[in-house]
Amino acid sequence: MKNPKWLSKKEIEDIIQESLSDEQLENAKNHLLTPVFEQVFDSSVGNGTPFFKIRGDDREFLDCTSQAWVLALGHGAIEPTYAAYVQARKFTHHQFGFLDETRAKLAKKLTSIAPGKLKGGKVAFNNMGGSASNEAAIRLAYVSQKRNQKQQIVVFSRGYHGSSLAMTGATQYIRIATRYRPLGLDRWERAFFPYCYRCPWGYKGGLGGKKDKKCKLECLQLFQNFIEENTNSDVAAVMLEPIQGAGGQIPAPVEWLQGLQEICKVNKIQIIYDEFQTGFGRTGYMFATDYYNKIGELDVSPDMMTLAKAAGGGYPLGILLVSDKYKQFSEAEEHSTFSSTPVPMAACLVVLEIMQKHAIPENARKMGQLITQRLLELQQTYPQIGDVRGPGLFIGIEFVKDPKTREPFTDLSEAMKKEGWKQAIYFQGMMPIVKPSGEMVRNVLKIKPPLIINEEEANLICDRFELCLKNCLKELQ
Repeated sequence: MKNPKWLSKKEIEDIIQESLSDEQLENAKNHLLTPVFEQVFDSSVGNGTPFFKIRGDDREFLDCTSQAWVLALGHGAIEPTYAAYVQARKFTHHQFGFLDETRAKLAKKLTSIAPGKLKGGKVAFNNMGGSASNEAAIRLAYVSQKRNQKQQIVVFSRGYHGSSLAMTGATQYIRIATRYRPLGLDRWERAFFPYCYRCPWGYKGGLGGKKDKKCKLECLQLFQNFIEENTNSDVAAVMLEPIQGAGGQIPAPVEWLQGLQEICKVNKIQIIYDEFQTGFGRTGYMFATDYYNKIGELDVSPDMMTLAKAAGGGYPLGILLVSDKYKQFSEAEEHSTFSSTPVPMAACLVVLEIMQKHAIPENARKMGQLITQRLLELQQTYPQIGDVRGPGLFIGIEFVKDPKTREPFTDLSEAMKKEGWKQAIYFQGMMPIVKPSGEMVRNVLKIKPPLIINEEEANLICDRFELCLKNCLKELQ
């Protein structure tokens, strides 16, 4: 490290490492605009592990969230941080118009591994994450039209695309929690997203994210009718998570995605995949698009793909990948002060190298299969496990009160999160779906640990999950 100019290394270490009292931490809450958990994050455990510690507790907590699905390589993974350090020794920032070698390397790398029609395409970066990437995709959808006349963007029920003022309108509305009216609501059209476990047409065999064998894809016909008959005006693009995350871990049937491609092609509508959560190995493939191309044996790649979360190995990075058919933005259309910051890009280069060199997506696939199989075995004993959905380490467990009626068991899902703290395992659930009556549905629990877990850790997740489930059911009943 270069010698500091204004402060000594010890002074810097003292500033960062100074320990605060419990009273000081409690007082700090009075100065925060954003809510925080009761637990205080203390430290990562090891180098690239699924464990972390909280203040005042000696136990190591098993993380089934990867900290908002960001730490794909685990807690304490030193390689992305060292990459950021090596880059920072050269420089940390420059004006967005400059090109540097790190940015050039990452653009080449991403476009070379992109799926389908995105391969060899173009890319834009930001350090603000997902919302900014989605907004960039929408701007590109607008300016790429010959006459720039199509203004509507179709999004889908239960979708989540960010929390900026613009993208809040694209995200499933959360009553009570959202106390303002998002900007640009006139630009969004919301269509039905296929939810095979809760099929409105009465098919009951849609399990594990796959459609019922008897299904005639009525939901696809519904989407076609929506596009052709019911939208307010011409549609510029559709934006969707191919596998919904916050909305309940809901995979679109591959046949539906294939049909969506054809409908959009006929109607000259651009397709944007939001792969914030599914990108970078979580589904057992580098991208969810790769997974669908594999199982469907047809290319369902979009015109644009947005990425964030695990991209920077813990550093903020948003990415927009598009096919080669698109022309560049103008300077006014896509830039920000920090859109070319090389530090998170250096981390991303190392994340990709590790994922490819050490077959991290393949490990996620194997460990996901192990956990999913264990959960399906538990389902025989605990019928409250209504559905188990993957793929890879993108696992959702839907709790029901009765497997026949499939009535959501929100109380069980909420209890599991609380019990998890007692059993040293950290769970999160889906975003709340709040009905106009005030009833809240939040009955899907997620298991999305770091992608580097081994068999012992995968089995430990299942053991602690079963213990939590047993205790919660006993208490609720």
